[in-house]
Amino acid sequence: MNDTFGTQATQARMALDVQSLNQIKANNRVDGEAGLRQAAEEFEAVFLNMVMQSMREATGKSELFDSPQTQQMQSMYDQQLTRHLATRGIGLADQLVQQLQQGPAQNPAQKP
Repeated sequence: MNDTFGTQATQARMALDVQSLNQIKANNRVDGEAGLRQAAEEFEAVFLNMVMQSMREATGKSELFDSPQTQQMQSMYDQQLTRHLATRGIGLADQLVQQLQQGPAQNPAQKP
């Protein structure tokens, strides 16, 4: 597999890269499989970020470190951390790629 658009490119980007969607679209036109992989990794990063946000909300607030600036820095750290975790992977991106490469599922009630 060509890794030009894959994990190495994802690691180099910041978590708040606003041009990532356009880059994924362009990569998909050049190499569909690599574009699919990159989109799946982006989805995994978003999913992990949502998990991290839920974990932060579930913990108690510290009076010592509870300021808007601290919350902003913690949010930015969480976004960058989840982007890094997504490049290593938890398996979600792999499952998405595998599922999407199979194509549409046949409905057992329908006969071909």
